[in-house]
Amino acid sequence: MPDLLTMSGVVIRRGRNTVLDDFHLDLKNGEVVVLVGENGCGKSTVIEACAGLIDLEKGSIKTAKTIIRDSEGRHGRPESPFGLCLQSDCIMGDELVKERIDDVAGLCGKSIDSQALLEQWNLGHRSQDRVASLSKGQRRKIAVLSGVLPSAITDSPTVILLDEPDAGLDEDSVSRLSGLIRDIADGGHGILIASHNSQIIACADRIVTFDDSVIESAPSDGVAWKIKSKPAKKARIGNRLDRRTLGSLSQNIIPGMLVIGALLALSDPTQFDSRMRIGAILAPALAAGLSGDPISSRLTESRSSDWWRSMSAIPPNALLHVLISSALLTTLACTLFGKLEYNLIFAGAVVAMITASVILILHQATLRLSRPSALMIRLLTPALILPWAILVDRLA
Repeated sequence: MPDLLTMSGVVIRRGRNTVLDDFHLDLKNGEVVVLVGENGCGKSTVIEACAGLIDLEKGSIKTAKTIIRDSEGRHGRPESPFGLCLQSDCIMGDELVKERIDDVAGLCGKSIDSQALLEQWNLGHRSQDRVASLSKGQRRKIAVLSGVLPSAITDSPTVILLDEPDAGLDEDSVSRLSGLIRDIADGGHGILIASHNSQIIACADRIVTFDDSVIESAPSDGVAWKIKSKPAKKARIGNRLDRRTLGSLSQNIIPGMLVIGALLALSDPTQFDSRMRIGAILAPALAAGLSGDPISSRLTESRSSDWWRSMSAIPPNALLHVLISSALLTTLACTLFGKLEYNLIFAGAVVAMITASVILILHQATLRLSRPSALMIRLLTPALILPWAILVDRLA
């Protein structure tokens, strides 16, 4: 049987420093491998590289059937959903505790009794609370559960990647986690962990240090961890979050309303010619689109974007709400001229949707850089006015 995960000749540089140089690692079914070493030796780099978050100078990382990342720029995701817990909790503060667990199960195409799972970790009483209101230790429990849950609801062997999962947990939770790790391995899944904790290290079948030494171990067996589940459709996470937080109202609708207000205050719509009339009707939709997707800013919290980028090809977004909001704004703008023009309402909705999508793509692209805030990508957004101007001219 081929290895569950293989790193071959991996070279990774951060700035001028070479963090990993010709690094090799394999992870087999039912095996726990723990990475041990001083801070900065490359433990987190290994975990993030295996999650496909870091470009490789040389080498490749692959599963039995899929290239996760290689030095030629190819990348993909395992056929079986994998689990990931980074040092940051990677959870948006506006997510509800129960929803987060349900969403992880949904990414695997399953639904579970998440309330029962939360009760086991003493989080049942916080199931309907926003993650932002939790203590650091409670947030860490949610992050760890998000990382290990795929192993309990997938039938095929999967990879679980945990970076310092014990950080911030109390002693009882660390003991529970160490037992759970052995249970996951007994189910045939492979677990790669970076940790300094002695209880976690004691779970290892192999201990890999960064001085080219490997220590074999013989930990006690566990009992395969399995949670009852049933098939379920993936939820529209971004739309659901936006409905609860009304992000599109503040980020998209209000800028469009301000444009309408400015048109009424500074001009007389009855005096507009055809081109000016169409431009005035479509201007609020353009403002809504230029304001971007209301969920993208939340993805910058605690490296949430990295977690979602690893787990799903399409990150959570509320572009559908941008479409609806811009259609309403265009409808309102049409009433200024006393006539509903459905072709303009459709055009306004599409313009805003495309504009917001482009800004979302640019935003996601810059998040992958080491210093995303240093690149003023927003300076490029005025160029999106050109397609809008061409559309106005064509419709006129």
